[in-house]
Amino acid sequence: MELRQLKYFLAVADARSFVSAAEELYISRQAISKSISHLEHELGVELFMRNSSGAFLTPAGIMFYDRIRSNVIELDQIRSEMQRYGTRYHQHIRLVFSVGLGQIYEQSILSFQSNQENIELEYAECTEEHCVPFLMEHKADYALCVKQPQDPVFSSELLLKSRYGVVIREQSNLSGLEELTLEDLSWLPLAALNDIRTAEICKSHGLGIKYTGFDLHRLITLAQDGHCALMLPERLIPANIPGLLWLPLTDMAEWTVWLVHLQTLENNVLYHTAFEELQSKIFGSSQ
Repeated sequence: MELRQLKYFLAVADARSFVSAAEELYISRQAISKSISHLEHELGVELFMRNSSGAFLTPAGIMFYDRIRSNVIELDQIRSEMQRYGTRYHQHIRLVFSVGLGQIYEQSILSFQSNQENIELEYAECTEEHCVPFLMEHKADYALCVKQPQDPVFSSELLLKSRYGVVIREQSNLSGLEELTLEDLSWLPLAALNDIRTAEICKSHGLGIKYTGFDLHRLITLAQDGHCALMLPERLIPANIPGLLWLPLTDMAEWTVWLVHLQTLENNVLYHTAFEELQSKIFGSSQ
């Protein structure tokens, strides 16, 4: 019994005609009649009553129709889905970045994706507090966070470190310094990316943040216009920011980026193999 025979059977049953079914399937009437005859012989029953008015299901044919119709439709859907994967494995990996991290990896991702046939990447940016819930809810496979989760169900790997500092106007009173301390910022209006780490730092040192947001370009523009100083890790500073200086903060711990995923993912060989490629060609280039 072949899937092709079953599809021919369903077509004749629905059309109540060998001729109409043949036209619908773009095959000859003789071919579909021969296929149905072979199926009837294999099953040992007559499936159709044939006369000049058409073809009508026998009681055995009605039972057979009811049993196989949903299975044939499902098999067709499975075949269509499998064909989308091609001859090689096709892995869909979802990445989520904490605010600001996307710009570090985007060019590497786009370059990697353009040369891949078997890995499809989907990536998005969100606030730090949403990264881990995305993993827990299986909305993402890997997350890049500035804080390392302490929950043992997660695995994490340190990807990069960077010094914290402040972006100020070149004409600022602080522009003659080579470095700053947190105490130097106590009187400055500050801007920062909207993430947990920066908020915790400012709260613990009594610093007030006047401007926050997810749009780094907007925050840099505010600093260029002299409205504020921008607290920013060195790794996130764009290549060209005319009129601005970046001064390191000496009394702050380094800004870190962690790659996080659920430990259960390590048991999935397919994901692990695909991720080895990502690790070497995307995340490895960010050191």
